[in-house]
Amino acid sequence: MAKPNFGGLDYVKFIAAILVIANHTGPLLSYHAYADFLISGILTRIAVPIFFMTSGYFFFRKQTGEQANDSKAWLGYMEKIGKLYGIAILLYIPLNVYTGYFKENFSAYSFFKDIVFDGTFYHLWYLPALIIGITITYFLYKKISLTSMLAIAGLLYVIGLLGDSYYGLIENTGGIKPLYDGMFSVFDYTRNGLFYAPIYLVLGAWAAKHPPKHARKPVVYASLFFLSLALMFAEGILLKSWELPRHDSMYVFALPATYFLFQWALLWKGKSGKAFREWRVWIYILHPIAIVLVRGAAEVINLESIFIANSLIHFATVCLLSVVMAAVAVKVSDIKFKLRS
Repeated sequence: MAKPNFGGLDYVKFIAAILVIANHTGPLLSYHAYADFLISGILTRIAVPIFFMTSGYFFFRKQTGEQANDSKAWLGYMEKIGKLYGIAILLYIPLNVYTGYFKENFSAYSFFKDIVFDGTFYHLWYLPALIIGITITYFLYKKISLTSMLAIAGLLYVIGLLGDSYYGLIENTGGIKPLYDGMFSVFDYTRNGLFYAPIYLVLGAWAAKHPPKHARKPVVYASLFFLSLALMFAEGILLKSWELPRHDSMYVFALPATYFLFQWALLWKGKSGKAFREWRVWIYILHPIAIVLVRGAAEVINLESIFIANSLIHFATVCLLSVVMAAVAVKVSDIKFKLRS
């Protein structure tokens, strides 16, 4: 039996990592603010769902139904992500100190919130969200069917939508808004491991356990993806014009867009390799440091007008530095592994 080729997914995840950088740098901001919103506020919002769905896909591929094996796989995954999260927290302590994180409204409670939900730096929320999301979906998987899991995760996503891009629908309601106010005292956003991650992880599980019975042509999934993406753009534009979002991370049509892009990528032919596969993780983790380094270097050499004011050059430079830093991080981790073994 031929070994599955996941090169397409590796390339999609790499592109998604670049889209995350775009979200945090605004590549078109100095050219046209609305055009930048279309990229940073809508297109980039498919990146993290791809990360979650691929994580769910590969995690649930390892679930065999045998209790000891499944439990070992879950515990191993929790250990892996927990260690990565711990390393990321330590890496960002210097920037936390620089930005005044430990001074402005810092408390044991705020630190607990950040560790569990929001992340200790603005992009690190993804790792605790993955831990919480995998845990929720794993225990649901042991008890109920995938169809029921989709229903529960879908309901959680709807709750999340009303605290995110559709917040304006409940903002002036007396009964529901206080509930959300209470939730926002525990976490800053509903795009977290409780409301955001589960649905994409379950979609990944569904793809793992329900492969297509008949071979689909790539053009079918490509067409469905671009149709869903177009509807996602329409959704984001309308929500912005109606001034509904509290935050613009969660869209309804991101669900089919993510699913069809994932299925399309499974059909791509190509090779990637372990190092390239790991770059994506480190690009995500390290890119805020790259942003700081680019801005700092530009100020030192008095080239702010090129590397900061010009948003597209700023974005491209941060991408290049992030890739270089990720490659170094992967190389260092490989050397340490070889030394231990």
